[in-house]
Amino acid sequence: MSGQPEPPRRIHRAALLVVLMLLGVLWLAFTIPDRARINGQSLIALAVVIVIAAVGGIGFSWRRYFRRR
Repeated sequence: MSGQPEPPRRIHRAALLVVLMLLGVLWLAFTIPDRARINGQSLIALAVVIVIAAVGGIGFSWRRYFRRR
């Protein structure tokens, strides 16, 4: 990069993405019909899906905003 500070729009989009991911997980936690059925495997599967989504989002953003011209 050219050493210039990052535009606020990029930081805003990243912060909004994190907030939406957290809201989605909270919504899921509050709408689960039978919380007694949640075990370690369910939580691991949820974490894997969240990590894959985050990596995909970062990869997409990286290609879109930081590719060399």
